[in-house]
Amino acid sequence: MTKPALIPTHPAARSLAVLAVLVAAAALASGARSGGSSISVDPAAPTAAGGVSFTVGTGGGQRDFASVAVSCDNGYATVLTVEVPAKGAGTSQVIYPPVGSCTADLEKQMQIGKTRVLASVSFTVTP
Repeated sequence: MTKPALIPTHPAARSLAVLAVLVAAAALASGARSGGSSISVDPAAPTAAGGVSFTVGTGGGQRDFASVAVSCDNGYATVLTVEVPAKGAGTSQVIYPPVGSCTADLEKQMQIGKTRVLASVSFTVTP
């Protein structure tokens, strides 16, 4: 009894099969990149009195939360936990950092004391 070949034996058919696999792999890879993690500041020009919140998007996984670590040049620092459905988006609570330059990092908690930064945004809090 002979088994059917998984790869066509004719050279032209084999080339078409390889091309089809490459096109499918490229489509999957571009789809994975388009759903990546993101973070944005709201409002775009935050004030100390009005505060700031963050909209985060996750690229996948099984977690239903994201961590946003905020640090400012004036010593202010905090970590926010944002509820985010898998492959969805969520908005943090409003925080009120003092006037200064700040950075917010969307982090993936790997283990205690170890994180991976997925996305970052810098912003300046004005009076």
